[in-house]
Order: sequence, then structure tokens, then C-alpha cells
Amino acid sequence: MIIASRISKPNIIVHYIDFTDLPITVCELGWEKTSPNHTWSPNGRPRYLIHLIKSGKCTIERNGVITHLSRGDCFINYPDESSIIKTDFAEPCEYYWIAFNGAYAKRILREATENLYPKFKESGLIAIDTLLKNENYDHISSLSALFSVLNSIKDESKQETIDFVKSATIYIENNYFEAFNVSNYAKQIGISRAHFTTIFTKRVGISPYDYLIKTRIAVAMRYLKENKLSISQIAYKVGFSSLDRFGKIFKKITGKSPKEYKSSILSIT
Repeated sequence: MIIASRISKPNIIVHYIDFTDLPITVCELGWEKTSPNHTWSPNGRPRYLIHLIKSGKCTIERNGVITHLSRGDCFINYPDESSIIKTDFAEPCEYYWIAFNGAYAKRILREATENLYPKFKESGLIAIDTLLKNENYDHISSLSALFSVLNSIKDESKQETIDFVKSATIYIENNYFEAFNVSNYAKQIGISRAHFTTIFTKRVGISPYDYLIKTRIAVAMRYLKENKLSISQIAYKVGFSSLDRFGKIFKKITGKSPKEYKSSILSIT
């Protein structure tokens, strides 16, 4: 038997599992039916945590951003990540969780999902519940449950990972005249700023910021060709806060100043 210690009460069951030297190992799993307005925090835990909400509602706060969750939602905590979870007063949560670690833990999780808030299929919840009801399981059984959980969150979250880059490029192309805050956008879709930037750059070939600048200059070139607005009007219209900065970036990308570009277009026509 691999259970090092346990908690077993009417509203909570927790199994703490002996650590092993395996490249990935389950170290904790449990179930809890919380009271109204119950608050807890997994801060300081050096492990990956996957929570599956069976019923009720709760909120999770990360870096000042509050996300509302309910039945069928999952939320993931990375090692030593700070977050605060609070259950609803009228509909407190019943949820399951599984914690794991090891040299390959991060890689395995990322193969399943990069989303901090994926949906889950019932098979993941059942896998944890089965172990909690059978205390004679071994490391192979615990890993089997972990992979069932990972598989239960994989399909939908993988599709979201594929789609978020396309959504971001469409957003930038339609809102190029506004500032694009990468951190805020990443938080809205439930992933880290670093991961958003990495995946975007890999897919598009340039960073989100460079894509924004490239889009602005492309639109500015179109306005210059139309010859209906002054250069300063175009600069502010495409989102630059100063004419000087617009001129420097325009020349860096096109090889010509806005005035030179406009003159070359007019001379052709």
C-alpha cells in the first residue's frame, strides 16, 4: 500500500502518497464538499494540482484576476503558484483533486493542456473517486488515474490552444489602433503571458507586439496610398502616440520615411 497518511471525514477525504523516484508520481488526491464561503489556498505546494468541480460554484483569484467556475470546470495550479479559491454562499463546491510531481510532470501536463481552466469529462472524476474508495492501490493505479484525468481535459483544451493564436491575430487586426496588453489578453484566455508569447511567436513567426506594429504600418501604408489624410493624422489613426515614433518605426520596416513613401507613391501615379 502506498498511502502514507490520510484524512477521512464526512465532508473531506485526502490520501497523501509516499513519494517515489519515478519521473512522474502522484503525491496526493482527495475529495471535499465545502461549506458556504469556504476559502482555501494551495500556495506554497511544490506540486502540480488539478481540481475537478463536481457541483456548485466558486471563484479563483490569480494575480488580481478573478475567474468564476462551476460544475464541469477544472482549474490547475502550478508548483508554488499563488491563488485563492472561494466557494459560493448559495451553491458551495463539491470537488475532487489530484496532485503530482516529478521530472516529467510539467511536460506531461503541457501535452494535455496549457489552459488553466479546461473543461473535464466525467472519466477523470470517476478515476479519482475510484482510488479514494479503494485504499489498496499501488503507484501504477495512481498513475493510471492521473493519466485518466489528463486525458479527460485534453481534447477541448488542446483545441483552445490551437485556436487562441488565430483569435489573437484577428483581434489585433481589428483593434490595431488600440494598445494590446499581452498580459491581460493571456489572463483572459487562462494561460500565462510567457506561454502565450511563445506559442504566438512560434505559430506566426513574430511576437504579438511585432505583429501589432506590422499591422499598424500596413494600414498606414494604405492610408498613405489613398492620400486623403496628413501623415500626422495617419500616425494617430493607426495607434501611435507620437509622430516621431511613427516615423522611426515606419522607416525601420519599409526603408523609407512616411514622407518619402508618400512621395514615391504619388510619383508613380
